[in-house]
Amino acid sequence: MLLFLLAFDPAASPFAHEFRGGTSSVDWHRFEQLVYRHRVAALVHAGACKVCGIDMPDGLSAQLAEAAQSNAHVYMRAVAETSVIAAKLRDAGIGFVLLKGLGVAAKYYPEPSQREMIDVDLLVESQRFDEAEALVVGRGFRRFYPGFEITDRVRRSFKSIHNAFSFARGDDGLQIDLHWRMVQNPALLPWLESEWPSLTRWDSSAGRDLPMLKPAPHFVYIMVHGAKSGWARLKWLVDIDRVVRGLSAEEASEVARITRHQNLEPLVAASLGLSQQLLGTPLPPEFQQIVETQDVSRLHQLEMPMIFGPERARQHQLGDWRHFAARIRHSLLLHKGSGYRRKALMLEIARPLDLEVLPLPPQALWTLPIISPVLGIGRALARMFSRQ
Repeated sequence: MLLFLLAFDPAASPFAHEFRGGTSSVDWHRFEQLVYRHRVAALVHAGACKVCGIDMPDGLSAQLAEAAQSNAHVYMRAVAETSVIAAKLRDAGIGFVLLKGLGVAAKYYPEPSQREMIDVDLLVESQRFDEAEALVVGRGFRRFYPGFEITDRVRRSFKSIHNAFSFARGDDGLQIDLHWRMVQNPALLPWLESEWPSLTRWDSSAGRDLPMLKPAPHFVYIMVHGAKSGWARLKWLVDIDRVVRGLSAEEASEVARITRHQNLEPLVAASLGLSQQLLGTPLPPEFQQIVETQDVSRLHQLEMPMIFGPERARQHQLGDWRHFAARIRHSLLLHKGSGYRRKALMLEIARPLDLEVLPLPPQALWTLPIISPVLGIGRALARMFSRQ
């Protein structure tokens, strides 16, 4: 039912036939859990408005309608605040670009409010990150991730294994992820990490002039972002579906060219194939060829439990070891570029928050993948004994 309602046209969904006889067999409690886990309440509301015969509980239907309205307010506030910060960054001469969420909602969704907004992602010139951070703080935002005080040394260490700080503003709840790097593992997108300033264009699709990546490289980034997390949020997969439908033939050809040139065929094939399989995404010939020439069955086998299986705990739990083992295997299969797998293994095991306990200098970060699991097991054991 969830995938049926997330399809651009539910009547053309791969799962439409399952609900021709009605929805009496739907487990609405489980459905509601998945809706909020995957942050797609407004999308589900939009899908339900297109379909007759869904006997959804009145309370749930009202919640979904309220989510759509709330998303609209968050979107408008996010656009307004981002335009203010954009003007300040531009006046300071700091290069920056808006990534994924807000820009995708503005360009590729029939109604931007259909895509849930959690935060605004801004990538800034790494060498001027501290200046950009000061501008964001000056707008009333406070850093909440990492949530501990950091020395200059820990800041350098954290920045070498992560790619963004997260900020929130108390009076309106807006959040900003301020990036110094596109993705945690730079070996995934080395070309885009270095070339993004020349691929940035000012775009007015959100109603304000904002800097966004050109459609083709932006779409490649969106696929990498979702795939690296095993598509743990279905809203990211819906992004794939909506962007594919909005790309021109020329832009689709450019995506295919970038995919081949950057050796991203397995990652792109898995992403496009999953969207086609679950949402009925119509793939242009260039994309269909990538999907058909890559064997990504193992990636899909690892992704499906991460999408629909039990969600892992926010903190380390001993019972989560299967999830982490699957995620590590998934990460190692995404790319074969030089240095990628070594870095990917470190990033999957090492927890940046453990730098609060052991403020390692950058040159000693190789020990963090060893220390982090030990600390995680220790915390899990401590919680277990504290409950007894």
